[in-house]
Amino acid sequence: MTLSHRLTRRSLIAAGLTCAFRPLAGAERTADGFRIPQAGGELAFPAVHGSHPDHRIEWWYLTGHLFAGGRRFGMQAIFFRLAQRPVLDDANAAFGDSQLYLAHFAVTDVAGGRFLHEERLNRQGWDAGARVGDLELWNGNWSLKRLSGLGSLEDHGSMRLMGGVRSEAAVDLVLETAKPAVRFGRDGVSRKGDEPAAVSLYVTFPRLKARGLLRIDGRDLEVTGSLWMDHEVSSSQLGREQVGWDWVSVQFDDGRELMAYVLRKPDGSPDQHSTLAWIETDGRVAHRYAGEFEWEPGGIWESPETGGRYPIRPRFGSIDPTSGKERRFSLRPVMEAQEMTGGLGGVAYWEGACDVLDEAGGEVGRAYLELTGYTGDDLQKRLRGD
Repeated sequence: MTLSHRLTRRSLIAAGLTCAFRPLAGAERTADGFRIPQAGGELAFPAVHGSHPDHRIEWWYLTGHLFAGGRRFGMQAIFFRLAQRPVLDDANAAFGDSQLYLAHFAVTDVAGGRFLHEERLNRQGWDAGARVGDLELWNGNWSLKRLSGLGSLEDHGSMRLMGGVRSEAAVDLVLETAKPAVRFGRDGVSRKGDEPAAVSLYVTFPRLKARGLLRIDGRDLEVTGSLWMDHEVSSSQLGREQVGWDWVSVQFDDGRELMAYVLRKPDGSPDQHSTLAWIETDGRVAHRYAGEFEWEPGGIWESPETGGRYPIRPRFGSIDPTSGKERRFSLRPVMEAQEMTGGLGGVAYWEGACDVLDEAGGEVGRAYLELTGYTGDDLQKRLRGD
């Protein structure tokens, strides 16, 4: 069954984590000592892009589309940091017991009809870590590192991403900012629920130019493309009445972008803390909150592995800040079977490359869609750390 909800003042959604910041004096903490992001927190660069071990949860999330000749590939790389206890500095230590590092990597081979994916889980110092003060992450031979720039929200720069899926696929990419970073939320924080701790600081690179190598089927292909990167830091990811989220990042052909997340309640209705954001060509962000955008799930795909029923063809829309007119879009996955089955992390979710269509059915961009909480897992407790 599909549900259609007009996102009213009482219903909308949100999902995600926080970004990095210089802690403010007297900032609040959770009962077990983790820092809670504060409105108005001052960003410090390049430390904002690095690890923040005094927060419970953090992730660096990259998705995008790569091309080699006539072939197209989707790509996903996620580095998670999961704190076992709050600390300030031992994330730079050779070994430690306060942090766990989970990573996911996936390549969608569109022409081959294959979704290749792998998950890793390591304790700090056991071949995994995240640097405090700068962007440098690793989990085995998967890594993400700042190469240059990124000294402010407005500063351009570059980074290097290396990773892959066992012996089946591997990438070595240089990513350069086509647009500077942006910050989502009100007064620097993105609220995800009613509880005081259900907030994140949320910094995004909405368009990274990618170039490098993709090795697949024993061949090295020179690829180019475009990626999206989120960095969020938080100490509580879901509210008590939320069971999952639908999230999308869109890169339009006209040089703009769009991000939206819909947080779901147990009955499937959207939570009031949902958000859609337009990113203009000059980097300005226009947020749309409860009652200001639509999200309609649709196109159910049922996983043969987990039994999850994912609405992989949603429709959504809002007032375009450039034209002042309402725009509506739909997503068309490049293939249906793009599910991370959750072997190590314990939570299965659908994460897939899509094309973006306008109301007339014309292609106007590319997107990545994430769907969580559709397999019966108690996602709420897992992500809150209960």
